[in-house]
Amino acid sequence: MTRIIGIPADGPELIDNISDHFGHCNYFVGVETDNNNLNKTFSIRNEGHSSCMEPVLNMRERNVTDMIIGDIGERPYMRFLKVVINLFQGLRGKTIKENIEFLLEGKLNELKGSSCNNH
Repeated sequence: MTRIIGIPADGPELIDNISDHFGHCNYFVGVETDNNNLNKTFSIRNEGHSSCMEPVLNMRERNVTDMIIGDIGERPYMRFLKVVINLFQGLRGKTIKENIEFLLEGKLNELKGSSCNNH
C-alpha cells in the first residue's frame, strides 16, 4: 500500500530529526512509502504562515495520508482530522527515516489529541 507521510522536520533530509513542534519546524518533508521503499517526494521550507490551516492544506494538496508529529496545537490538530490525514506521535531525537520505519513497523501511537497548549 502506497502512503505519503508528512513530517515537520529540522532539516530537509531523511537523516534530519523530526521537529519538536508542527508549526515551528524548519521544513515539511514528504516521503512516499511503497513496500517499505522510501522515496522523498518533497521538502518545503517553512517560511511561516498566517493561519494554522495553511500548512494543513499544503499537506492535503500533496496527497499526504499520514503525519508524524512532535507537538501540535489544538487548531491544526482539529484541521488534520477534518481533512482526514492520520496523525502519529513521533519520537523526538530520532531522524525522519527512523520515525517512518517505526510507523511502518506499527511502533508509533496514533495521536489522540493536541499535545501543545500554546495555541
